[in-house]
Amino acid sequence: MPTPVPASPASQESTAPPPASATAAGAAAPANVAEVAETAGLGEDLLSTGSFFRALWLGPRAWGRWWRALVREIDHRGILDQVEQDANFSFNFCFMIVVAGGIATIGLLLNSPAVIIGAMLISPLMGPIVGSGMAIATLDFDLARKSLRALALGTAAAVAFTSLIVLLSPVKELTPELLARTRPNLFDLVVAILSGAAGGYALIRGRGGAIVGVAIATALMPPLATIGYGLVTERWSVARGALLLFFTNMAAISLAVAAVAEWYGFGRGGLRKRFARQAAISFLVLVPLGIPLFISLKAIAFESFAQIRIRNVLEAGAASLPGGQLGAVEVLFIDSKPPRVRAMVLSVEPEAELELRLGEEIARQLRQAVDLQLTQLRTSEKVSPQVLALGLGESAPKLDSSVADSLRSAFPLPLAAFDADSAQRRATLVPEAQAGIDLAAWRAMESDLGKRHPQWQIRLLPPPQALPPIYFEPGSKGLDEAAELRIATIVWALQRWNIDRVEVVGHASSDRGGSPRLAGVRAERVAEALRAGGIEVVSVARYPLPNQLAAERELGEAAFRAVSVLLPVVAEKLRKE
Repeated sequence: MPTPVPASPASQESTAPPPASATAAGAAAPANVAEVAETAGLGEDLLSTGSFFRALWLGPRAWGRWWRALVREIDHRGILDQVEQDANFSFNFCFMIVVAGGIATIGLLLNSPAVIIGAMLISPLMGPIVGSGMAIATLDFDLARKSLRALALGTAAAVAFTSLIVLLSPVKELTPELLARTRPNLFDLVVAILSGAAGGYALIRGRGGAIVGVAIATALMPPLATIGYGLVTERWSVARGALLLFFTNMAAISLAVAAVAEWYGFGRGGLRKRFARQAAISFLVLVPLGIPLFISLKAIAFESFAQIRIRNVLEAGAASLPGGQLGAVEVLFIDSKPPRVRAMVLSVEPEAELELRLGEEIARQLRQAVDLQLTQLRTSEKVSPQVLALGLGESAPKLDSSVADSLRSAFPLPLAAFDADSAQRRATLVPEAQAGIDLAAWRAMESDLGKRHPQWQIRLLPPPQALPPIYFEPGSKGLDEAAELRIATIVWALQRWNIDRVEVVGHASSDRGGSPRLAGVRAERVAEALRAGGIEVVSVARYPLPNQLAAERELGEAAFRAVSVLLPVVAEKLRKE
C-alpha cells in the first residue's frame, strides 16, 4: 500500500478555500490564518490596518487571500443563530418597543431631546432590523419572514400606544422635535446607512452592540412616535413625512447590514454574483425612496436660499427710505403655496408703493410669486442702531436705569405707559393704538426688543383689538402652519391682557360638505391648541349662519371656513343679540 505523500506548501497555497456558502452555514472553517497571511507576505497580525494596506500593495492575489482568511475566522453559524434568536417576535420585544415608543412620544410632545434619547436607549429594534439585513445577504426567506413579522407587529403595537398617549395628552402642539421628523431628506438616509453599517459590524465583530443599537433606534423610534401623533391630530402631512422617514431608514439600515454581511462572507455564491445581487436590491429599494428625499432636500435648500434673498431685498428697500430700518421679518413656507413673508419697516417717510415694489423684486429673484405683507411704521427720526442694540454688555452704561431710559426712547411708537424695574431688569411697554398694526406685528416688536436686550425681560401689552380668525382649507379639519402661528399669537395676546377664558365658534362654508359637525370639529381643534397654552375655552359650532348663502356670494366662501375666537365680553354681547 503506497504511503500518502503530504501536500507541499506550494500545493497548500494553491488550494482554493471552501465556498462562502459552506462557511456561512458553518459546515467548515478550518483555516491556518498565520500560514495564509505569511504566504501572502502580510505577517501574522492579519487584522491590523498595516496588514490590510500591505495586501492592497501586493496586488489582487494577496488581497484576495487576506480577505478569505478574514472571512474564515468569523463564526458564521454562531452569528446566524444569534440573529435568528434576536429577530423573533416575543413578549419582551413587544413590551420594550411599546415602552420605548411611549417615552419617545412624551419627549417629542415636551420637545425634550433628553427624554427622546431615553427611548432610544431601551429600543429593541436592532434585532429584527439586523435580521432582515442578514436575510437579504443569505437569501434566508425564513429569517426574512421572522424579522418582518417582528417589525410589523412591534411597529403596529408601538404606533397604537403612541396614538393613545397623544389622544390622552393635554399637550398636542407641533414642537420642533416633531417637525424635525416630518421632512426627511438625503441626510437622514445617510445617517440610516451609517447606522446600519455600524450595526452589522458590531454584530459580526462583537464590538459596541449596545451603543450601535442606540444609533439604529435614533433613526427609527422618533419617526415611529411621530406617525402616531400625526394620525391622532389628523395632521396627515406629519404622518406621511414620518412614515416615509421610518420606511426609508428601515430599508437603508437593512441594506447596509446586508452589505456588511456580504463583506464578511455570509452571502451565497461567488463574490461577483453577491455584490451584483446586493447592488440590484439596493437600487430597487433605495432609488424609489431616494427620489422624495432628494426633492425634500432640494426644498430645504431653496428655503434657506429664499430667506437670505428675501432679507437682502427687504434691507435694501428699507435703506432706500429716509431713516429707514428693517424690523422683524417672518418667512413661512406652506406646501406648494407661494412663500408668505411678513415684515416691518420703520422710516421717517413711508412709501405707499414699497410693498408692491419689494414684492415684485423678491418674486423676480426667487422666480416665483410671493405673498408679502409689509407693515410700515412712521418714526419721528432715525433710530440709532447703537441705541437699539444697547444692552448690558461691555459697551452699555454701568447704570441699568440708563438702559431702561434708552429702551423707552428707542421704541418707535408713542407709548401710553412705560414701567421699568432696573433692579430686576424688567420692562413693560404699553403702546398707543395704531391703525394697521395687528397682533402679529405687536408680538414681533416684543420679540425684536427681547433680542436686542437679551438680559432684560420685556413685555409689550398690545392695544385691545379683535382676535384674528383661524382659517381652514376646504373640507379640512386640521390646523396648518399658518393657523398654528396665528393661534400662538392669540395665546400671547391673551396672556399679555391677563385673560384666561375665551369662546371659540366654529363655522363652515356651504361647499365641500359643510356641516355642523365639521364646524364643531374645527372649533375643538382650535380649542385644544388654546388649552395647551393655558387658556380655558368653551367651543361651539354655528352652521349655517343666518343668510349665509347670500353672505358667501358677497364675501366669498373662504371667509366662512374659519373659527372665531371671542373675548368674554364680545361673546356675551353676541349671545344677547
